[in-house]
Amino acid sequence: MISEGAALCAIAAGIAVGGAGLGSGIGTGISGSMGARVVAKDSSKFSKALMLQALPQTQGIYGLLIAVLIIVKTGVISGSSEIPIATGLACLGAGIAIGFAGFSAIGQGIAAGSGILALSEKEETLGKSMVFSILPETQAIYGLLIAILILYFSGVMSGELIENVPVGLGCIGAGIAVGVTKLSAMGQGTAASSAIASVTEKEEMFGKGMVFSVLPETQAIYGLLIAILILYFTGLLSGNIKEIPLGIGVACVGAGLSIGVAGLSAIGQGIAAGSGISAVSEKEEMFGKGMVFSVLPETQAIYGLLIAILILYFTGLLSGNIKEIPLGIGIACVGAGLSIGVAGLSAIGQGIVASSSIASVSEKEEVFGKGMIFSILPETHAISALLISILILQSQDYLQGNSWIYL
Repeated sequence: MISEGAALCAIAAGIAVGGAGLGSGIGTGISGSMGARVVAKDSSKFSKALMLQALPQTQGIYGLLIAVLIIVKTGVISGSSEIPIATGLACLGAGIAIGFAGFSAIGQGIAAGSGILALSEKEETLGKSMVFSILPETQAIYGLLIAILILYFSGVMSGELIENVPVGLGCIGAGIAVGVTKLSAMGQGTAASSAIASVTEKEEMFGKGMVFSVLPETQAIYGLLIAILILYFTGLLSGNIKEIPLGIGVACVGAGLSIGVAGLSAIGQGIAAGSGISAVSEKEEMFGKGMVFSVLPETQAIYGLLIAILILYFTGLLSGNIKEIPLGIGIACVGAGLSIGVAGLSAIGQGIVASSSIASVSEKEEVFGKGMIFSILPETHAISALLISILILQSQDYLQGNSWIYL
């Protein structure tokens, strides 16, 4: 009979190859649809279009790699069932890391599709289009890195399987932090797509296009940071696994949700950045104002990062003074993480408004102030969620009668 740990490993492998494969399939379809249109007009562009279409395929390969490592190294494929639950949870974290990160292929497909379209106008744009199209893949590489680190240091690849369940839950938190934030590549792909279109018209836009296109990747870096902090301070990366309470393991999941979901604010930032690139292409003096509007949706991710760090610090992980956190408090941390994380999606609305504001300011500079007011309004919901998240964390002080967290 298969053990619970082995069953978790099987689920992890499914998430890894399924999620990454789904993202790759959608991304490849988006870019391929452009390729079909371009080749219908000029069949000589077939090989170059195919080259760009193939870029989003790599995420699916990353997912397949992690899935194979999990089922082979844990012995699931050979019928071995003696897998600790902690190891199964760690594998689940690795599967989430690369499975969700694989959705970065959608952003890459958007950028690659724009690159293929640019080929029909200027064949010499292939090199620059490749550069912009590769940008969203960096998020998948972050997810792959964390997945491999989890598999190696949890003993799946080294042979010494971990049996500490809270640390396994920490791996899930790390996987969520780095995996879900990698959907930010959809925003980056949107910005990169606009950059390719602008560079096709004006080659000198390459540098400024890169600046705007890189902006939505900061959320992915926040997620990578939280993932590494969780893995290091639970002792997984240092090789000194700590005996942490179950409540702290659950709290790590809350920290992962906080920055992971809030990181999707990059989608809104990508929408605004894409408009900024178009505006700068028409009026070079719009660079500064375009950047101001494009940065606005990132604040929601910063709120998520703040709550994630508060959770990790006041549970004692970051401070080195690990506390006996009850399971109920760990669950409350999940609530705090969901509060600010889900509210961070309000940045998508903010990005839509900021995009229109950039276009308006490009026509009439005097509406800059009014455009800022319109663009800031959607953020009030994230601020409300930030308040609730802080209140949830603060309330655990007097509800438990034990000062474990204070602000």
